[in-house]
Amino acid sequence: MRATRKSIPSGAQGDPAPASTARAGGAPNGASRAAPSGTRERLITAAANLFVQHGFGPVGLDRIIAEVGVTKTTFYNHFESKDDLIIAVLAERHAIEIEDLEQDIRRRGGEDPKAQLLAIFDSFDDWFRSTDFRGCIFMSAATEFPTPTDPINQAARVHGEGLFELLRTRVEQAGLDADKAESIASQMMVLLTGAIAARHVNREMEAAKHARLVAEAVLNACLTSAK
Repeated sequence: MRATRKSIPSGAQGDPAPASTARAGGAPNGASRAAPSGTRERLITAAANLFVQHGFGPVGLDRIIAEVGVTKTTFYNHFESKDDLIIAVLAERHAIEIEDLEQDIRRRGGEDPKAQLLAIFDSFDDWFRSTDFRGCIFMSAATEFPTPTDPINQAARVHGEGLFELLRTRVEQAGLDADKAESIASQMMVLLTGAIAARHVNREMEAAKHARLVAEAVLNACLTSAK
């Protein structure tokens, strides 16, 4: 759910303008990526940057096309509509965000699943403190396109599902059974999304740290009772 640290998750309005795409809802890891080369990739990157800074509705197709420097004919060679482009942006951001977060928590937590789980909150803390924090692009998409059957809303939910699965597997690997892991992962998702909202709306810089304390207390209590 963040904007990539290096670049998106990943959102709508926020603090100073981002250097590149906002992380949709997740944590920063600092890795650098090559500049997009193909026309489709450049359209996705330009659109992501604009959506992160201004939201989806205010950014018209003409502005995206002008940003990339292509014709409408060229655009329609790659996408059927602006909605189609938004879905492509969300799909790419999701893949990047989950990969980045997986790498980051392994770097921070080593092979310990509990340490990796808590490292997610540390990763979010770095993201929250970045100067280009703009909120979560996936939460923004779900808000602007709230109908559950809307393909954009569905594309946004894919990221939440991916983050939930990342949490669930770590909780289970830490020593809890499948049912308990599902419940704890759901609680962790509430903590993470709440922390994003607190940072974005209230500019609460310590939101991820506060959420981490609660997550650690809940996890420790569950692991102790499971012994």
